Amino acid sequence: MSVTLKNKVALVVGGSSGIGRAAALALAAAGAKVVVAARREAECRAVASEATDLGGEATSARVDVTSADDVQALVAATVERWGRLDCAVNSAGISEDFVPITDADDAVFDRMMGVNCKGTFLCMKHEIRQMLRQGGGGSVVNLSSVLGHTGTPTGSIYVATKHAIEGLTKSAALCYATQGIRVNAVAPTVVTGTPMVDHVMANHPGLMDPYIAAIPVGRPARVDEVARVIAWLCSDDASFVNGHSLPVDGGQLAR
Repeated sequence: MSVTLKNKVALVVGGSSGIGRAAALALAAAGAKVVVAARREAECRAVASEATDLGGEATSARVDVTSADDVQALVAATVERWGRLDCAVNSAGISEDFVPITDADDAVFDRMMGVNCKGTFLCMKHEIRQMLRQGGGGSVVNLSSVLGHTGTPTGSIYVATKHAIEGLTKSAALCYATQGIRVNAVAPTVVTGTPMVDHVMANHPGLMDPYIAAIPVGRPARVDEVARVIAWLCSDDASFVNGHSLPVDGGQLAR
């Protein structure tokens, strides 16, 4: 069965690169009208153009997810352009924390909590408000991680942000279930082709080796493998999936 999102309007926040970019392309390929948003406006335009070249419909926008005004304006612009909002993917995130907690920097904590946690919160708040106003339900997919399910000796701030996203996802799913709004998360393992993984591999040689070795299938995930799961969660094929964090991890969390 092929996932279809025909006549759906989707907003992908953090869509300029990595998993967000792949999700925007997957949603467009499934028939959705897509708004690609992130801080890097030129990259968003390129992704929207790529989606259009694939036969989809897409526009781009700039957003700072730590700004409530920016996020509210983004949702309003999406509705102004396409008339409604059916699906939202919140994939904006940063990772600057690969040290023990005793060496962690206070400013890094504030920055990562601002983007990963507050950013997801603000996006959910205004996306769900719009879905409630228009009626008809909707689907929100947040980007968590296998590290939202477990811990790691280093990277405690990143782990904390992903655990927070898990909590936000579950609470919102319970709050709006009767209004037909489903809120889920994906929890990928190491994913190649993402800025965060590329940064770690370039700046912390060998740090990812034990994480890759822990993946039973023997390799990292690809961005398109995560994107297809996101598209499915956005679709009516996942109509009874709510409040779930779906590992895309090659069996890692089954150990």
